[in-house]
Amino acid sequence: MYRNFRDYVDVDDSKFEIHLVKENEIITPDSSSHAKLVHGLKVLLAKNFIDNLKEETQKGRLKKASNGLFIGQVPYGYKKLDKNTTVIDEEKAPFVRRAFELYAEYLSLDKVRWQLRDEGYIYQPSNKVVSKGQLGKMLKNVNYLGVLKFRDVIYEGKHPSIISQELFDKAQKSAKKDNKPLYKNHDYALAGMIKCAKCGCAITIEPPKKGKYIYCHCTGGKGDCEQKHVNIPIEEIMVQFEEAVKAVSLAQKHIDYIKQGLKESLADKQEFSDEMRRNLEAEAKRIRHRIDKITNEYYDDLIDAKFYNDKRLQWNKDLDEIMIKLEALHHAEQKYYDEGVRIIETLKNAYILYKQQSPQEQRKLLNYLLSNCTLEGRKVSYDYNLPFSYFINFDSCRKKYPGCDSNA
Repeated sequence: MYRNFRDYVDVDDSKFEIHLVKENEIITPDSSSHAKLVHGLKVLLAKNFIDNLKEETQKGRLKKASNGLFIGQVPYGYKKLDKNTTVIDEEKAPFVRRAFELYAEYLSLDKVRWQLRDEGYIYQPSNKVVSKGQLGKMLKNVNYLGVLKFRDVIYEGKHPSIISQELFDKAQKSAKKDNKPLYKNHDYALAGMIKCAKCGCAITIEPPKKGKYIYCHCTGGKGDCEQKHVNIPIEEIMVQFEEAVKAVSLAQKHIDYIKQGLKESLADKQEFSDEMRRNLEAEAKRIRHRIDKITNEYYDDLIDAKFYNDKRLQWNKDLDEIMIKLEALHHAEQKYYDEGVRIIETLKNAYILYKQQSPQEQRKLLNYLLSNCTLEGRKVSYDYNLPFSYFINFDSCRKKYPGCDSNA
């Protein structure tokens, strides 16, 4: 029903009446907090499952990168023979070497690109002069050293190098350096969490000076802000967040409602997973059939070698991506079960866990529970993330109408 999580929030705030045919249930603004809780849980866990699936897919790519194998397109100057074999493209590699040599002579990017053209180095048949943007990326690419960089981590590559380390270092020296000072984060649970309610700037935490307390105030990045001149001891703010954590600690009878929602969501997840797995396996079967068919056509001299190699490489790449997704699906399912347990344990022991944790873990728990944290004067405001917002509403209903639990 929801294309994304924002749709859920919009629908939840509207006056729509939602008919869930499969569940034989109708959700309206006047529905019980229990019905809304179960529905919100399903939406949250569905989003969590998809997020985990994306995360596990990225881990699959990371595993491939850590083995020194390119994911997707290889850098200019290389070509793939198959999904695990990358070699130097002898037609394009000379362009790369000469570009590094010229840049190492402290020529500008613009002069390098035109010098390459004048010396007869052609970038592409359709685009003989390389653009400054493409050239700049090329001259910073460490993959030409025979290593593989993925997400700012460098692994030993399975491909040969095009240039030497010495030439690469000379080219980097000719580039302009970013001399911005590094900002050192201090280890506070609230670091980066709160914004000013007046101007929207970040609330900064002043590092303690000798004999002084730790204070928080607005950075005033958008001009003079009255909140910038209000220095609040960090302990005063921490107390307010402790109360926020206390509020989600529910009794066992309320945990039972949550378990019901998790069980129903688990059945939905299983159906979704099975369908996704069937679709992926069917697509893998179709791709293997295409590869077999095109191989037979190549053996029968019905197609040329270039067309055969191009198609085979593309389909092997697609097949590799499907295998990564199938493996990711398995890991995402396990994380889904863990997420249900985590929600229950958080609600049982949230405050106790919070008090015992390190500042980094406290920040993780607060981000898990809360969002849109702002500071106005000396008061902190925040929203509870789903499904915890329903738990707060549910508990408020219980306190206001003591009989509602036994007579829903």
